[in-house]
Amino acid sequence: MQPARLGTLNVDARGRGKWGWKSWAVSAGSLHQTADTQDLGGAMVDRPDATTARVEVLWRPGCPYCSLLHAGLRRAGISTREHNIWADPAAAERVRAATGGDETVPTVVVGSRTLVNPSVAAVVAAVRAEFPDEAEDLVGVAPEVPRFPSAVWSPALWTLAGGLVWVALAAWRPTTTWHLGPALLAAAAPWVVAQDLRAGDRRALPRLAAAAVAGLLVSLLVGGGLAATGLLRGPTLPGFADPLPESVVFATAGAVLAALVGARRALRRPPATRSAWVGEHMLARSDDVVMVEGNAYFPASAVRPGALVPTSTRTVCPWKGIARYYTVTLGGTELRDAAWSYPHPLPLARRVKGRIAFWGGVESRTE
Repeated sequence: MQPARLGTLNVDARGRGKWGWKSWAVSAGSLHQTADTQDLGGAMVDRPDATTARVEVLWRPGCPYCSLLHAGLRRAGISTREHNIWADPAAAERVRAATGGDETVPTVVVGSRTLVNPSVAAVVAAVRAEFPDEAEDLVGVAPEVPRFPSAVWSPALWTLAGGLVWVALAAWRPTTTWHLGPALLAAAAPWVVAQDLRAGDRRALPRLAAAAVAGLLVSLLVGGGLAATGLLRGPTLPGFADPLPESVVFATAGAVLAALVGARRALRRPPATRSAWVGEHMLARSDDVVMVEGNAYFPASAVRPGALVPTSTRTVCPWKGIARYYTVTLGGTELRDAAWSYPHPLPLARRVKGRIAFWGGVESRTE
């Protein structure tokens, strides 16, 4: 059999698999694996039984997030069907329709749900919700939380960024006391965890406490290092004789306050299920809705597929960022710019990232 060409990658019909020689078939930009290996020259390929897999992953070469998700799904034992959007125009169009014009990958399709850059836990939850009768066969005992969840690396990245900023400022002007530096650094990790947790999710309290302790320790280490190198010698606030004890107090206060904000959200009563309607047609429904400024932000996966068409309208919020708008088309009714989202919100609005809110003829109901 002649080699089959997939995008810019030449794939032989028989490729060296991870555990031996395996067979492959290529069609319409998708790689279908007929045996139980996953790697071929760095390309993402289908899991076992891909022809019957209920999980479709739309990806592109060179995407680190795609590789991370693929590895997580592989560890969880979830079969998938993969589509390279660079080789499959139809797959690329599906991604743009789901993201409002961007080609953000990985995008995962599970039944009627489309998930943009999801975690393994989100994919597992979608499979169980879409195919409850087949969930045991499709995902088995797949873990609810991935081995390397964003709940770990996201707070870590924010803490790293905060530490670098504080060190850079101290090195720039060591005789200036950056009083809020230790507080903001200690608060970074618990604040991110607090933003990402669902209201009423008491299971997140241990993770929140761990983030607060970790943030405090990092702040104390950075403050101690700056003091030891002579970069923490600015004037102190009244009541403090030395900058180091002051930084310890501020770091402790920052970690505690951020943790309390998260704890308040975790201990709150779980939100009621909300739905969005166009007349008598349901547009979206979810019990995972974020309320901001009186607007209900639904997960993108909770919105009826094909009901949103991106428009060129953009608006800017000083604390949320740039909003992208969509025309809602449902039940013969077309409502221009009746939906909006923040694909890349500013840090203070990370809770609404990728979610969809409605107005202008779309009615929000509490069930």
